[in-house]
Amino acid sequence: MSVESAIAYITRMREDAAFRRLLNDNSEDEDASWALVRAHGYDFTMVEFKQAQEQIYQEHGISPL
Repeated sequence: MSVESAIAYITRMREDAAFRRLLNDNSEDEDASWALVRAHGYDFTMVEFKQAQEQIYQEHGISPL
């Protein structure tokens, strides 16, 4: 698991509309959603996801609300 994987996931979610739609359409079941994320090669925890968000915010000068 890694922050780098979470950054790659966030980047793909922002850039790949079909991927984003696939994940959003299958987000009702949390376990199934995580399984789908991992099936696409991403492996991170929620803590690592939040660290990735912070890193992206800092790189782009974004202040979270």
